[in-house]
Amino acid sequence: MSKQIRPNLDHFLAQLKEFREDDKAQWKHAEKEMQRQARILQETGGSDEQFKEELKKAGINVAALEKEATRELEKQKKAFEELRKIELPPKRRGKKARILLDQNIPWPLHDINTLIYPPAQDSWGDTEDCGFNLGLGEINIKGEDTGDGWGWAATASGPPHSCTLLFYYFPPRAGELTVEPHVGFQGDVVINAHDHWYTNTNVNLEMKLHFDLFQHYWDGEQTATVINEHHQNVKKAYWVNDHRIMSKTLSVSANEVVWIKLTVTHEADAHSSHAHVAYDFRTGSDRRIRVEYIRIHMPGSPLIIAT
Repeated sequence: MSKQIRPNLDHFLAQLKEFREDDKAQWKHAEKEMQRQARILQETGGSDEQFKEELKKAGINVAALEKEATRELEKQKKAFEELRKIELPPKRRGKKARILLDQNIPWPLHDINTLIYPPAQDSWGDTEDCGFNLGLGEINIKGEDTGDGWGWAATASGPPHSCTLLFYYFPPRAGELTVEPHVGFQGDVVINAHDHWYTNTNVNLEMKLHFDLFQHYWDGEQTATVINEHHQNVKKAYWVNDHRIMSKTLSVSANEVVWIKLTVTHEADAHSSHAHVAYDFRTGSDRRIRVEYIRIHMPGSPLIIAT
């Protein structure tokens, strides 16, 4: 990307600043709305204590249930720690580098076909835990969550965490530009939850890839779901080895920067102390989210250079 021409550096940097500020404004709005909903739920919702009082009125031995819950919780914690010992699967054989080399064989002059590789131009996120590596085009994230109590307290889910990498391209002529990012996800997921008759237990984990293009305006975001887990009773651990390809076509002006925005959002939520979730796309060289390359294609008339 460093070889691309930058015809107006001040405008280029000003747009970067605006994009950052716009995203920060969205994060603040989402956080403010989550807090508003949380206050409403706390004022009108229930709690563990209220539920236990209702059980006592019904003649149920709550003290015995609490002892049972404590014993069961110890078992769940042990099971969760064992599930987290998932091993890296064996690597598949292949020659991706040779395939990319073959695909770079010169095309007819009227076509533009090129690959953009990292480094990324810029990055930002709503958390310090995005683990950006601009040189490799990586986002390195991990997280876990364990619920609290029996799960009857009214709560509002917070907005997902957001991590963005930004690339750019200068089209040499006007026309239809197709941009196709290739993003690899490698990491592990562990989920454990057990919903008893007296608990309100659930566990949720979502991870999504968002893709958009900008030249004069944002074209409209595309979203791909990478992880989508929603359970009340579950015990599972698995390795994620996912390669996502997204594509957008935009009518562009010549020699005006096209911004390529790739964002990973992730959210984990465990409700009640009998729910546990963890995910790791950071630890070691085998766990990461990486923009491997971005394919650029533009058909049209030959580029004529005046002499």
